[in-house]
Amino acid sequence: MLAHIDFQDASRGWGIVVNGNGHIVRTVDGGKTWLNTTPAGVGQIGPSASLFMLDTDHVWALVPGADFYSASLYRTSDGGITWSSNMVPFGGAALQFVDASTGRALADRGAGAGSNAVGLYQTPDAGITWTSVFHNDPTEPGSSDSLPLGGIKNGMVFLNANTGWVTGSLPVAGNVYLYITHDGGISWAQQNIPLPAGYESYLYMAHTPIFFGQEGLLPLTIYLPDSTSLTFYLTHDGGATWTGDPSAPARSIPPGRYSFADALHGWSWDGGSTLYSSSNAGLTWQGEGTNLNISGTLNQIDFTFNGAGSYTGWALTGLDENNHSKLYQTNDGGITWTPLIP
Repeated sequence: MLAHIDFQDASRGWGIVVNGNGHIVRTVDGGKTWLNTTPAGVGQIGPSASLFMLDTDHVWALVPGADFYSASLYRTSDGGITWSSNMVPFGGAALQFVDASTGRALADRGAGAGSNAVGLYQTPDAGITWTSVFHNDPTEPGSSDSLPLGGIKNGMVFLNANTGWVTGSLPVAGNVYLYITHDGGISWAQQNIPLPAGYESYLYMAHTPIFFGQEGLLPLTIYLPDSTSLTFYLTHDGGATWTGDPSAPARSIPPGRYSFADALHGWSWDGGSTLYSSSNAGLTWQGEGTNLNISGTLNQIDFTFNGAGSYTGWALTGLDENNHSKLYQTNDGGITWTPLIP
C-alpha cells in the first residue's frame, strides 16, 4: 500500500506503493482512486525509493540499486504519460529541483558513531548528467569538512541555484545543526540560530527549512530535561536571518508530523486526540480535538491551499504487519477525517 504521498492541490497528488514489486501512482480525485503510472522496466520499488514533484507534470522518481551506491532515475514532464530514465552515481538520496532543469541530490554515504558521510550532486539537464560538487568522506580524495562528517544529516533544501541548507543533529548542548552554502554546495558554514537565555544547555534537531518564496520556516525539535517540544523559527529574507523564541509557550508544541500549506497556515499532529494548527506561521498554535486517533501509526500529513481560505489535508499511516496503510482526508482543518483507504 501507500508508503508516501505528495499533493499539489485538493485533487492532484502522487504516491509510492510498496506492495509486490511496488508502484508509482497518482490521483486526480483527491486520493479516492489511484492510477498506476509506474515507468516500464522499473525493478523493485521499496520504501527507500523517493519522489520529487516540481509540479503536477514534472516528477522524478529515484529507485536505489541493491548496493545503495547507484540508482535509476526516472523523470516525466507530462504527468506520468511518458518517462525517460538513466543511471545515477548515488543511491538513497534527498532530491530537489528548483526548476525543470536544475536539481541536486544529497546522497547518504553511511552513518556511525554520531557521524554521517554525505555527497552532494547537481544536474543542469533535468537529471540526465550529474556532477559531484561536495563530499565529506575523509577516505575519498577531495573530501571537505566545511559540512562536517560529525552529526546525523536529515535533509537538504536549496532556495535557488546558489543558496541552500543541510540540517541534522549533533549531541552537543546548544548546537543547532544548520549549515548554509552560497556557492551551490561547494563550501558550507554553520548558520547562527539565536537561542533564548538558558536554552544553550539543551540538545536540538534542526529539520529541513520550508520556503514560500522569501518567507520560510525552520522546524526545530528541542530536547528539554523532562520533555520534547517542536517550534518553528522564521525568515522573511530568504534564510539570511532566522528569528524565534522557543521559550514562549505559545510557540512550542508537542512533536508531531507537520505540514504547511502556505507561509502562514500549518498543522502538526502526533496522530492522537489533539491536532495543532497555526494561522500565523507558528507564532501561536491552537489545539483541537479530532474524530480520529491513529497515535503510534501516523506516518505523514500533507495539507494544500485551495483558495478562498479553504484547505484540504491528508493523513497517511505507516505500513502494518500486512504491508497495509490507511489514508484519511479532512476539509475542516483536521477536526473531521474521512477514510479514503480504510
